[in-house]
Amino acid sequence: MANHNGEDKKLQKEDEKEVGIIYDDYFLEHKPFYSHPENPSRLTAIVETLKISGVWKMLKEIEDIDKIPPEEVFDLLYKVHSDEHIEMVESLKGHYGSIDADTYYSPETPSVAFRAAQASARAVQEVLEGKIKKVFVLARPPGHHATFRESMGFCIYNNVAVAAEKAKEMGAEKILIVDFDVHHGNGTQDIFWKRDDILFFSTHRYPFYPGTGRFEEIGEGKGKGYTINVPLPGGLSDGEYAKIYEEILVPVTEKFSPDIVIVSAGFDAHYRDPLADMKLTEEGFSYITYLILNSSKNSRGFVFILEGGYDLEGISQSVKEVILTLADAKSPERAKSIQNIDRILFEAKRHFEMWLK
Repeated sequence: MANHNGEDKKLQKEDEKEVGIIYDDYFLEHKPFYSHPENPSRLTAIVETLKISGVWKMLKEIEDIDKIPPEEVFDLLYKVHSDEHIEMVESLKGHYGSIDADTYYSPETPSVAFRAAQASARAVQEVLEGKIKKVFVLARPPGHHATFRESMGFCIYNNVAVAAEKAKEMGAEKILIVDFDVHHGNGTQDIFWKRDDILFFSTHRYPFYPGTGRFEEIGEGKGKGYTINVPLPGGLSDGEYAKIYEEILVPVTEKFSPDIVIVSAGFDAHYRDPLADMKLTEEGFSYITYLILNSSKNSRGFVFILEGGYDLEGISQSVKEVILTLADAKSPERAKSIQNIDRILFEAKRHFEMWLK
């Protein structure tokens, strides 16, 4: 009996280290009709890197995305988007065009965006049913700029918002959304602006697209204090990000004590990225992931959902290192801070005193 218990404990430990991956070739069918940084090669490059490196074999492939039926996906979408917004997206089927200067659509875009939302909800279901503790969703189009009423910034539907609503539906009382994309997740902020059951934390370049994400944007009503924005100047590297996440996110997370953590995993703060001017390396993203995991040890699990990242080498290597960190297959190094960010930390602690005092 003792031997069997030992084996059970060993198996349980291995299960805790297991990471799920959700990917579908259908995500490649959202196709630009002109040169555009958000294109299918982002996913093909990531998948190729994970397979060539052997990391893919470490992952549990979650293939039954349809376990979340279409009617349930629509129910979730209607909780985070207006009726008019969803009807507008549906009307795009079979056509090429642009919603705005940044956001294109192709004939399959509405269905692909629907599939991305479905995959995000499926990841949460897998985690909260206790099947696995960590899942990375390799989906596109990205979602964190999609507000309650509109698509923008390459985004059609807000995938992390759908995931959060699925978590609420499954009984999670407190949900933490962490967004480390270089652009502010204005859509996610907009959707949960008045909520105190969903804490939104974002680090992002400012001023920068989309022009939101100041310290002063902290939520409204019962949601006041549950939006935490840390606007950053360009040029910050691994050490500065490490310090910001250590001194702000970690204590906030420990105090909030979320039931589940959902991450808007954008990799356009990478030093190679053509759309931004940050200096993060893949090791920096790995360390951020390490801090997210270790500050939320009592949560039921973690769902990472792909957002931005437009250099193929940068995004591929970064995703790989993040997944290795999720799998406890590496211990990331903590880089030293090069630039003085005392003013950023001072402002953050002043605005978020309810969490940091």
